[in-house]
Amino acid sequence: MSFLNPLFLIGGLAAAVPVLLHLVRREHAKKIEFPTLMFLRRISRKTIRYRKLRRLLLLLLRVFALLFIVLAFMRPYRETTEAAPVAGIVTTAHIIALDNSMSMDYRDRWEQARKAASAITRNSNPGDRFAVVEFSDTALGPARLTTASEALSRIEAIEPTDRPTRYGQALRAAEKLALDAGTGKRIVHLISDFQKNGWTSDDQDFRLAAGVELRTIDVGSDEFSNITIRDVRITEADETNGNETKLTASVVNFGNLDRKNIRISLSVDGREVADRRIDISGSASQGIDFRLPGLVPGTRRVVLTVDDPNLQRDNRFHLNLQARGKTQVQLVENPAKGRHSSFFLSKALDIDVLSPYTLKPAAPEKIIRSGGLLIWNDVPGRTAAVQQKIRDFVEAGGGLVLVLGESTNAGEFNRSFGSWLPVKVAEPPFAANRTGSRPVEDYVLMTDISTDHPIFRPFSQPHSGSFSSARFFRHVRVSVSEGSEVPARFDNGDPALVAANAGKGRVLVFASSADDSMNDLPLKAVYAPFWQQMLRFLEKYRERRHWREIGETIDPRKLLMDAAGNSLSDESIAVLDPAGQRLTAGGDAEHVLLEKSGFYEIRTMNSIASVAANTPPKESDLTHGDAEEMAAGWVSHGSAEFRQEGPVAPEEQEKRQRIWILFLIAGAVLLVSEMLLSRAATDNRPATPVP
Repeated sequence: MSFLNPLFLIGGLAAAVPVLLHLVRREHAKKIEFPTLMFLRRISRKTIRYRKLRRLLLLLLRVFALLFIVLAFMRPYRETTEAAPVAGIVTTAHIIALDNSMSMDYRDRWEQARKAASAITRNSNPGDRFAVVEFSDTALGPARLTTASEALSRIEAIEPTDRPTRYGQALRAAEKLALDAGTGKRIVHLISDFQKNGWTSDDQDFRLAAGVELRTIDVGSDEFSNITIRDVRITEADETNGNETKLTASVVNFGNLDRKNIRISLSVDGREVADRRIDISGSASQGIDFRLPGLVPGTRRVVLTVDDPNLQRDNRFHLNLQARGKTQVQLVENPAKGRHSSFFLSKALDIDVLSPYTLKPAAPEKIIRSGGLLIWNDVPGRTAAVQQKIRDFVEAGGGLVLVLGESTNAGEFNRSFGSWLPVKVAEPPFAANRTGSRPVEDYVLMTDISTDHPIFRPFSQPHSGSFSSARFFRHVRVSVSEGSEVPARFDNGDPALVAANAGKGRVLVFASSADDSMNDLPLKAVYAPFWQQMLRFLEKYRERRHWREIGETIDPRKLLMDAAGNSLSDESIAVLDPAGQRLTAGGDAEHVLLEKSGFYEIRTMNSIASVAANTPPKESDLTHGDAEEMAAGWVSHGSAEFRQEGPVAPEEQEKRQRIWILFLIAGAVLLVSEMLLSRAATDNRPATPVP
């Protein structure tokens, strides 16, 4: 705080006058001898103390009233925090837009950019003001312009990120700060490597406002080479190589320089398991593959690393690989059938390492009721005890496939399975042969298929297989009730596949045989994937993404539920970034933005999930753009009108703040209070007794 009339501070000595008068006029007790006290009025000590306090209060009111009046005459005002322009000099607002995207970490580009930004602050004129905007695909800047020293401190604190480049965000933020500046000149300094991919179509129509000058500092170069890993694919090796996982990827050389003897390594859960060395020409890519031996079931953290010292932020490609292992499927067959009715099933599910399932024959009386998958292949309902076992199995979370074949009996099925499932078998169970509809033989087709259902969704893609060529010579007629759905029907309208829930589990009813006795579906290419899709649906399996890109948002609670397969109720959630820093915790962890390359970890007391994040592919391409051409497209061609605000006079500061009025009002209030209190004291003074 400053004062227009600081000499009036001498008037503050007037506040000493009431203090001196109080000390001078202070009463001193005198001893007077009286022959009797009968003519004197009795005054209690309490009244005497009260009078002393009242005199002190009057003294304080008089002192502070004089002080406030003196302060009002000194005309105080608040100085602005911004540096005042020097008289006669046109001051400038410097908006420094500093690119800290991933590409700026190439070799020494970041150091060059930081030095250029610091030089702007050091070479400025007295009174100039500054704002530093750090940008990638987002822009962060101060709320107001600051001094050169504050801007320099901010420049030193900024570090490169793993995020991509976006110029439009930075220029819009810089323009707003420039237009809000109260100075004559407004200059936006854009410091970047001017990566071509950062200039998007959305930015091409942007123009800075008239009066805002754009200056570019280019730290990029047309000569560069950045090697990274892209197009990673996960496939399974054939059965001749055992239970292996195959990873294929493309090693890309973004740039015009040839590179020799580049090392690429593969690690699993932090342990390096393989490496390769390749030569790669400029602006070329080369395929590479790794084979992983049988992995322990669970989520494995896999990292592909390329040794490239030029730009290390995109050297590592992270992915989570779910090694499932083999899921056992209990198979109950009909012993009365003369031949092996599950021949085709065993081939479809035990086909090779591509299949995550394996069949295990089981007797009806020895069904494991602790969950899992069960195929009831054309077997009668058996006893009530067996039915109760099956029902308990499903309601506890198991998955059941009921295959209705030649041994299906309507009454027996309806008494057993129909008693707790919304499915009934019609009487007679088999549809009558149709005549005249086919030139040679009667059959129906499974044509009415819900391609949006999880079982049939993979078959909705082109060249993914078709059920239209599979002929069903016989099928069991079933009826469904509320609580079931029909993902597929025959072309005569009869349900072909019925899905229903029971407790925590699921049930599928297939209205034809699993072998070729009633249809030729086992001879079609869709047979094996169809059965595997049914089992995936029953076990509620969800294919999780192996990796994500920086800039995406994740829902930690949903990811944990997908990984655990159940709800989390109100458990607290903790999210750790790749550096091990805790980001969010508790029930508010709804969305987390991925900002760093590596593995994010999501934890609760009983569950854990991992999310792999990789750098954006476009940011690895350091192709250099023309800085002058890009800047010319962003500059407005309107006339620049600068308005210079001169040095702010103390009188103007006083008009804006008017603090002195508050002091004057306070002094007047205190004087009025002193007057009222003094008058009350005089009125209450006891009268002098008359002799």
